[in-house]
Formats: sequence, structure tokens, C-alpha cells
Amino acid sequence: MNLRKRNLFLVVFGCIAVALAVTGKSVTAQGTSAAGGLSAETIFLKRFSSEESKKLIRLYQDQYEVYRQTERDFTTLQAQYLQLGTLASLESAVVSSRAIMLVRTDVLITYHELLAATLVESIGVELELKQDTLGQLQQSIEDLKNIRVEIAASNDRFAIGAVNSTFEEELVPQLYSVAYKTLSQLVVSDLQNVFDKTKQVYAELKTELTAKEVTKLQLEERARAYTEVDAAIAAVEVQLAAITAEVKTEEKFDERFYQQLVDKLQKVYGGLSQIMTYIEELERTSHE
Repeated sequence: MNLRKRNLFLVVFGCIAVALAVTGKSVTAQGTSAAGGLSAETIFLKRFSSEESKKLIRLYQDQYEVYRQTERDFTTLQAQYLQLGTLASLESAVVSSRAIMLVRTDVLITYHELLAATLVESIGVELELKQDTLGQLQQSIEDLKNIRVEIAASNDRFAIGAVNSTFEEELVPQLYSVAYKTLSQLVVSDLQNVFDKTKQVYAELKTELTAKEVTKLQLEERARAYTEVDAAIAAVEVQLAAITAEVKTEEKFDERFYQQLVDKLQKVYGGLSQIMTYIEELERTSHE
């Protein structure tokens, strides 16, 4: 296999490693935690190429660290209020509560902006589906910005409590759903891209092998190998098509759906690994 194809083959392996890392993670959304429980680990599961994405990653990191410190401060002040019960300690707890809600909202805004940027960069997600999801992400960002204004304007614990209830009961389910919807599309897109590159490597290898003179026996062995690879490719193609259709038609995106998707994609990854083993064997035997 020439250098260009070998480099492409290595890219395919690298893509699979990233895709598998994505499928090994999940997202949980709890209204009381930063970014709805969307951890920093989740952010770095994707490949980022644009400067906009890299800028958003750095911003997310910084905001998440601020959130963690603000959360620690709030926990301390809340404990002091429960112990002392003074107006001063109550005021401190209220101010801290508003601060943590503001930072939480900032983290969520950046997270959804990063999801949107990643979706824009992705190839393999159908344009109509991508546009629909991007619209939902943008709506979530706008809703977060609006509720941030309400949080900033809340001056007492009752107002803060009311805004927080709206956030957890109305906004969190929306954020939860669109995040899982986006991540589902991205991870399927990753494996689809890997599959497409694998087929390209295979097609180029077959062209290369056709140009080589071989014995009748070697030709028969090669034909049998092609049959095995073709069957494996067809099986993976059917699996990916079914998974893609499921993601396109799903109406309720949540952790349960995502974990089921993960399980199915692991099987696809196994099929892709088998195809690559066949391709490596074909290349090796061509030099014997």
C-alpha cells in the first residue's frame, strides 16, 4: 500500500479510536448541577478543528472551574446559614445562590454554543436534520440568556427560588433533550465517516492488487477474501443505516436512548475492526 493510502489508513484508525471514546461516555442532566451535569469530559470527546471551537473549549474550561469554586463557596455559606440562622448569613447565602445560578447558566450557554459549532463542523449529518437541530440549540441558547437576565434581576430568596424552579422544571428537560439529540447525531456521524474512509481504503487496495500479476491459486484466495470483506461491509452498512434512521425519527432523546445507541454503535465498531483486519490481511498477503 502506498504512503498516501497508508496515511489514510492510519487516519481511519485514529477516527475509530475517537469514535469509540465517544460511545464509552454518557451525559446526565440534573438541574442542580453545572451544565445540567454535562461534564468537562463530555466536551473533549469530539474532534475540534476550527478556531471558534477551540475558543469555546477554553471558555468552557474557565467557566466550569469558576462554577466549581462558586459551588464550594455556596456550600460553605449555606452551611453557615443553617448553623447561625442570622439575617447576615441568610443574605450571604442568597447572594451566593444567585452567583452560582448565573455561572451555571454561563456554562450551559457555552456548552450549547460548542455543541452547535461541533455540529456545524461535522460531516455525515444530513443537512435538513442538522439545520433542525441547530435551530433547537439556538433556541436553548436564547432561553438560557433570557433566564440569565431574570436571575440577575432577582433580589431575594423567593424570586431566586421561583426562577430556579422555572429553570429546573421547564428549561432543563429541553436542554437535556437537545444535548442528547446533538450528541447522538455526532457520534453516528463519526462512525459513518470512519466507515466511508474504510470503504475508500478497501477500494484503493483492490485497485492496487488488480495491477499485480498473481497465480491462479492466489487469484482464487483473493476472490474469497473479497467475498468476506464485501459481506462484512454490507453488514455494517445495514447496521449504520438502521441506526441513522432511528436517530432521525426518535422523538425522545434522553440518557436511556443514548446508552442504547452506544451499545449498538459498539457492535458497529466491532464490525469495522473486523473489516480492517481483513484489509490488513489482504495487504500483507499481496507482498508474499
